[in-house]
Amino acid sequence: MSCRIRTSAALKVLSLLSLLFPLTLFSQTKLASTSELALRAEIVAVGKVASLISEWNENRSMIRTRVTLSVDQFVKGGHGSPTLTLYVPGGEVGAVGEVYSDMPTFRPDEEVVVFAERDVENRYRVSGGPQGKLTVLRDKTTGVPMVAPGQTLEMLTSEVKQAVDVKIDKR
Repeated sequence: MSCRIRTSAALKVLSLLSLLFPLTLFSQTKLASTSELALRAEIVAVGKVASLISEWNENRSMIRTRVTLSVDQFVKGGHGSPTLTLYVPGGEVGAVGEVYSDMPTFRPDEEVVVFAERDVENRYRVSGGPQGKLTVLRDKTTGVPMVAPGQTLEMLTSEVKQAVDVKIDKR
């Protein structure tokens, strides 16, 4: 039997085996619960994206986007200001763009819930990667703010408050 025929037969067998035993890939990111996100975050805020400004960092090694939220409600933490400024890796400056798949993205006027913590430069960043930012959408029938199918904004904020209260009670 020639080498070409053996290789062809081996490829056919491997193809058939791959159909019988599908490869399952798992994400490297462990999904965090709302409670875990709330406990990790310094601030949990509900608001609307007021501005997005992409800029180079101080040593021009990466682009980041400064996201300013007009805050409607601080569910956890807060600093008395009606705005919250977050820094998110990635963005576009001139003809140069950077995208980080493990970071959330924001749109102008988007209503969001963010879980935020300070970074090494003492600036707020989204805690928990893309899980740390939820888009608030209105139910088309009722107008109720929703953060996920079957989960209202009110349900989420109650869950955050409960997680924070339980943590305080355990001290």
